[in-house]
Amino acid sequence: MCTRGSDRAFLGGPSTSPLGAGAVSRVSGARVFLGTAVPFGVAMCVARVGHYPLAYSIGTGLVMGSIFGGLMLWLQRRAESRLEAEGLDPGDLEPMQERSEEIRADLASVYQASRGALLKLRKLRLVKDDPVTGQLDAKTGSTFWSWGEIISVRVTGDGPDTTVHISSRPKLITTTVDHGKSAENVGLFFKYLHSELGAPAPNNRWRGP
Repeated sequence: MCTRGSDRAFLGGPSTSPLGAGAVSRVSGARVFLGTAVPFGVAMCVARVGHYPLAYSIGTGLVMGSIFGGLMLWLQRRAESRLEAEGLDPGDLEPMQERSEEIRADLASVYQASRGALLKLRKLRLVKDDPVTGQLDAKTGSTFWSWGEIISVRVTGDGPDTTVHISSRPKLITTTVDHGKSAENVGLFFKYLHSELGAPAPNNRWRGP
């Protein structure tokens, strides 16, 4: 038997999501557009100031920023469709993703299954493998969607239940949009984990932090 949720959910706390128990709304299109269009447009404008008339520089920044923001928004929507096609919940598609699950199995078995699940992720390199502390750290290589991620898994427990916590974040700290790569890493990890344990994955009820 498996359950998933935040520490609040483990304690039986109420869901704070307006979409129901554990649901997370998708990332705002306006936030994606403005978060990418504005810095890109400003950069294009600044690069031209002093070389071209100010009005031309500002106009170029506005146009280039709008085009870039629109492209990033389109790629974000493509990422949502990609994750849904893989049977994963896109969630909010934030670059930093975390999730925890409680699994009814012993610590050693869950640790080995977690290690196997982690190694199935694409372009992954394991950099820490410590069964004593239950820590697994890894890095993924760059893809079309991102420059790579840093992934950490912690397996803890004392008794019949074991808790598995995973976090995934971009290597490039300035990343504001990762086109669903961290959400994909977290979702696929738990999908592979349940496969390794020979147990069906539960319905998606929560995604953190």
